[in-house]
Amino acid sequence: MNQSNKLRAGRRIETQPKPEDERVNDSVNRTNGKRFEEEQHHVESSPQSMDMDLSQNNDIELEQVFSRTSKRFSFGKLFLISLLVLVVVESIYSVIEAMNESWLLALLYISVLALAITSTTVFIVKEAVALKRLKHHQHHQQDGLRLLNSTQIGEAQNWLESVLKHHPKQQVVEFKASIQAHHTDKEVLQLYESSLLQSHDQKAKQIINQHATTSAMLVAMSPLALVDMLAVLWRGVHLIEAITKHYGIKLGYRSRITLYKLLVKQMVFVGATELVSDLAATSLGAELLGRLSARAGQGLSAGVFTARLGYKAMELCRPLPRLEHKPSLLKSTVNQLVNTLLKRADQPDKVK
Repeated sequence: MNQSNKLRAGRRIETQPKPEDERVNDSVNRTNGKRFEEEQHHVESSPQSMDMDLSQNNDIELEQVFSRTSKRFSFGKLFLISLLVLVVVESIYSVIEAMNESWLLALLYISVLALAITSTTVFIVKEAVALKRLKHHQHHQQDGLRLLNSTQIGEAQNWLESVLKHHPKQQVVEFKASIQAHHTDKEVLQLYESSLLQSHDQKAKQIINQHATTSAMLVAMSPLALVDMLAVLWRGVHLIEAITKHYGIKLGYRSRITLYKLLVKQMVFVGATELVSDLAATSLGAELLGRLSARAGQGLSAGVFTARLGYKAMELCRPLPRLEHKPSLLKSTVNQLVNTLLKRADQPDKVK
C-alpha cells in the first residue's frame, strides 16, 4: 500500500483544462522561442554575411560625378541672371547711343558685341560637350561594373567598342582573336582587364611615379613651406591632366572643376578601409625612416600624397574603376620614392 502511494505521488497528472490565458501565454512563449532560435542562428551566420557585405562595400562604385542640381532659386543664380540682364541692356543702350553719334562707332560696337557673343557661345558649347563626355564616361563605368557580374553573352563586345579606340590596333586585333564564342560578359571584361587595360595601367603608373618623384624632390630641396604647397599643387594639377589625357578623356573648364571636386571628396572623405590599406602600403621600417632627414621625410609625404591623388584619378578615368591592386601599386611607388631620396641623401656624403 505504501509502495503504491509512493508511485502515485511520483507523478501528478493534471486533468483540469488550462485556462485560456495560460494557453495564450504558452503559444506566445513557443513563438518567442522559435524567434530566439532564428535570431541565434542568424547571429551565428552573421560573420559570413558581414564579410560578404564588407567585401561588397570595398567594391562599391565611386560616387557619381554628376548629381541632380537643386531646383531651388538661390541668391547666386538670381545675381547672375540680374547681372546678365544688366549687361544686355547696357550693351543695347551703348549701341543706340553710338548709332546716334556715328555709324562707324556703332559698327565697332556691334562687331565687338558679335565677337563676344560668338566667343561665349563657342565656350558654352565646348563646356557642354565636355560635361556630356564626362557624364557618358561615368555611366560607361557603371555599365562596366554591371557587366563584371553578368553571366550573359554578347553585351560586353558592344561595351568595348568605344574603349578599344584608345589602344593600338595590333593589340586590339590580338585581343579580339582571343575572345571565344562561349565567353560570358564577365569573362570578356576580365580578359580585357588582364591584357589591354593592364598595359594601359602600367603606362599610367609610370606617369604617377614620375610626378610623385618630382613632388618629393621639390619639397625635399625647398626651404620654404609656401614653395612646398605650390609645388605639390602644380604637380597634382599636371598629373590629373596627364591621367585624363592618357585615358582619352577631354576636359573643359567646368568638367575639370567637377573632377577636381570629386577628387577632393574622394581624398578627404576617404573610407576607413581604404585609408588603413593606404597606410599599411606606405608604412616603412624604423631603420629606413632613420636614414631620411626631416626635409626628405616631408618630401616623401608630398610624394605619397601625389601618388594617392594620381591613383584616385586613375580610378575615376579608367574604363573599369575598380583598381584591385592599388595597395601594391602604391607600395611600389613609395619604395621608388624612398630609393630616390636615399640616393640624393648619399650623394653629399660621397662628395665629402
